[in-house]
Amino acid sequence: IMTPQQHYLLVLVIALIGLICSGCLETNVDADTFLRNVAEKQANIENLTYTEIFTFHIGEETRTVEYDATLKTPDKFRRIERIGSIIRSETVSNGDIVWIYDPEVNILFIRNSTPSEKIPEPSIYALLTDNITEKYIIEDQDVGSLNSISVRKVKLSPRELDNEDMREYLIWIDSDSLIPLKLESYDKGNLMLTLEYQDYSINCITDDNEFTFAIPAGASVVYA
Repeated sequence: IMTPQQHYLLVLVIALIGLICSGCLETNVDADTFLRNVAEKQANIENLTYTEIFTFHIGEETRTVEYDATLKTPDKFRRIERIGSIIRSETVSNGDIVWIYDPEVNILFIRNSTPSEKIPEPSIYALLTDNITEKYIIEDQDVGSLNSISVRKVKLSPRELDNEDMREYLIWIDSDSLIPLKLESYDKGNLMLTLEYQDYSINCITDDNEFTFAIPAGASVVYA
């Protein structure tokens, strides 16, 4: 017969085993389910900041473009495009008005937001939510680390091999937070695009003042 203290310890051990196993089940789900969980988590995010880095591989050359983004559902965002240290454009919306600024020519375009307009989201989610299981064979590649972060690596191979538009993808996703970290796109075995995410912060505190834009000095303003 167990004493009350022994019974309490047994219940505690069972509870701990349950927590551990639930974590194991999450990490051991099949690749299809894992990617669905990643997409569902993004759909439930209220606000988000991140840096998105595109590296285009063109022959022996590469070209890199960065985007710093802050999003707040349902309709507020700020997105800055950079090449190196140079800002190429800045787009801001407070849900009612959209400002698009080109600093190179110092022109600011201002227009009303449309009811069908969507806030930009990390580009990788367009791939993950676009009938992914119908278009691609999803395979687990590896469970390892990327920049000292535990990751799950998934491969997407096109089901229709004769379709010229269907590329092959490798995706690295944080195993714990389900945050995408890196994507590589291949065309007939050739690396075409590398997409990386940095400073990814979910449901951070954002001030609505971040989603307004002050007209720069001397800028030409065009109302669309």
